[in-house]
Amino acid sequence: MKSKILVVGSSLKDMGGIVTVIRNIEQSNLTEQYELTRVETYITGSVLARLHIFIVGLIRYLYQLLWYRPDIVHIHMSNGGSFYRKSMMVMIGKIVRVPIILHIHAASFDDFYNHNWVQKRYCQFILNSVDLLVVLSQEWKKYFSTIVPPRKIEILYNGVFKMEEQFSRTNSTPTCLFLGRLGERKGVYDLLLAIKKLKEKGVKSKFLLAGDGEITEVKQLLKDYQIEDTVEVLGWINVHEKEDLLRKADMLVLPSYHEGLPMAILEAMNFSLPVISTYVGGIPELIQHGENGYLVEPGDIEGLTKSLEMLINDQHTIIKMGEKNRKLIHNQFDINMLMKELSHMYQRLILK
Repeated sequence: MKSKILVVGSSLKDMGGIVTVIRNIEQSNLTEQYELTRVETYITGSVLARLHIFIVGLIRYLYQLLWYRPDIVHIHMSNGGSFYRKSMMVMIGKIVRVPIILHIHAASFDDFYNHNWVQKRYCQFILNSVDLLVVLSQEWKKYFSTIVPPRKIEILYNGVFKMEEQFSRTNSTPTCLFLGRLGERKGVYDLLLAIKKLKEKGVKSKFLLAGDGEITEVKQLLKDYQIEDTVEVLGWINVHEKEDLLRKADMLVLPSYHEGLPMAILEAMNFSLPVISTYVGGIPELIQHGENGYLVEPGDIEGLTKSLEMLINDQHTIIKMGEKNRKLIHNQFDINMLMKELSHMYQRLILK
């Protein structure tokens, strides 16, 4: 019989990186070895919608623990409200003595953790009570090792289903794609300033901004900066629309201030795109500056502008970096390959 894994996370009807990770795991070869059952506890929406899905999810969680009797509970957690919701699941799981994996996707857990001493103590209690803490990069393992014994921490990089398809773009004007929630954390306002500078320099380019968030504010800045003819705000897009954009674009730009290991970057690499991003979270473990993309410090608008200008004006480098990224995905970030590591974690806890 297959071992039973109870997965706790956001609704697959929602958007964002965590949802993509959960979906990819469920569609991977991991299901050949394990019986995965999902409990959904969050969806973006009104307070009533979020409260409803959490209460229903909590009831389903209790039912699954008592009647489904999972061998492991695998909880996907971020910071903020996600931490408090999932911490309840952790404590309930410990009461019924089921092994718990806490999979941390938080982009700015350090800020959340250090908010005040009460919150810090609560975080320490929850993180140390689980059997295994899974993080997204070496950088995050180093950070969480200051809170939890390193022996209880494992790295599991996010992964994608590798593309065998070859890509060739024929854009007359280089097209730059931004994938993510429009707002300060993802650096979209820095990007708009960089686009303004590029236009003033006479650099010909097109920018597509795909994601929900502060759309009204972004559109107002397009008018203020007089870059409406250069930038198109697409709003939220579904999976198929995202893949179409990745096929059409020449590069991905994501000048974030805080990140875990962005799925947007992995997806862009999979579609043979070079990446311009920042030295935060696990991004430097994906992108080597000057090799398969360019990295700048968060908030370095001059550096961001320069990196964009260099890549926009160099089609040869776009192709060369994109091909390196595609090979990197095939060799290190294929989801089915990474699931062997997750399976080893499961087996270790089950045998224990």
